[in-house]
Amino acid sequence: MNRDTMGIISDSPTTCELKRHSRIDLLCLGVLLMTTMAIRRSAALFLSLTCLFCTIPASAQSRRASDSQATTQPGTLWSDEKILETVNAVSMGPKLLPEAWPNHARVAVLITFDDDTQAPLLRDGTTEPTALSASDYGAQTGTPRLLEILDRHNIPATFFVTGVDAMIHPELVPSILKSGRNEIGIHGWIHEYPPGLDSEAEEERLLDKAIAKISSLTGKKPAGYRAPSWAFSSYTMDLIKKKGFLYDSSLQASEVPYKIFAKGQDTGVVELPIDWTLTETVYLGAQGHMPSPDLLFQLYKQEFDGAYKEGTTFILTMHPYLGGHRAPMQHLDDLLTYMQSKPGVWFTTGEQLADYAKQSAAATKSN
Repeated sequence: MNRDTMGIISDSPTTCELKRHSRIDLLCLGVLLMTTMAIRRSAALFLSLTCLFCTIPASAQSRRASDSQATTQPGTLWSDEKILETVNAVSMGPKLLPEAWPNHARVAVLITFDDDTQAPLLRDGTTEPTALSASDYGAQTGTPRLLEILDRHNIPATFFVTGVDAMIHPELVPSILKSGRNEIGIHGWIHEYPPGLDSEAEEERLLDKAIAKISSLTGKKPAGYRAPSWAFSSYTMDLIKKKGFLYDSSLQASEVPYKIFAKGQDTGVVELPIDWTLTETVYLGAQGHMPSPDLLFQLYKQEFDGAYKEGTTFILTMHPYLGGHRAPMQHLDDLLTYMQSKPGVWFTTGEQLADYAKQSAAATKSN
């Protein structure tokens, strides 16, 4: 059979194309039908879910919204009485700004250090040596370096020390007191977080341990308290008053000393307020947002200039484990030199400042 005969007997090219197209059309039609059915099923499911949601009582929907609000914005649901009770639990009373500072000084300067080294890490159960060594820097290197600077400038400072750090480093407190100018205050036992403790009894237990340890090293009961993490529980203020502290230095309602009120009543405790602006932890270190200490100490200088202009107080807080490194200490050295170049600057301790402010207020009232 020749090629032409085969061509007559077999399907022609036109017929083959028609069959192929018919098969493709049938395939496409099948896909289209299945897609249409799937869409219909999805639409039906969507309508079913929509109807189901619509049948949920309005009260249940409202309750779900209220639960979310109560979690994220609980204060929006508080009564007026609850709001007032919260802000008056511990609040700012009258300012204790003397008419004049000692020796006719223009400004009072209080340099403070939270000398918590390894205590916060030990509180959290940290056992890793590298992390502990980074905090140990404060006792081994930072504190000796800043004490040398303070000695060279012949000015006092107040150090808030935890009981655990004083125990780990028995030389720490004696080295701070060696010059006879500096003060030691309480900074908790193991830098515990007061709002996270289980009870008032537990907070008091740890505070008593801290007082006993520091008192055994200083020879007297400390006059000042600074809360670990600068945080109060609902019991902290009552305990500060109960333990007979002259002053606290944890609150932040002003830049000048003031009376602390609790539930509208004068506690008799003086507040020497601090501020996150005037410390280095939020700016330097691994989590810091201002890597250059030049900018940080420019801020400190401007804050001092403002206090000097007002005739009020400048209270600085640093941490030897962080601020005790070489660059920040060079800037602290320069800052102290600058402040000492101004006439009428009273460098004081927390105890001296609180006592003077309290006595001056009492004298003014009696007159």
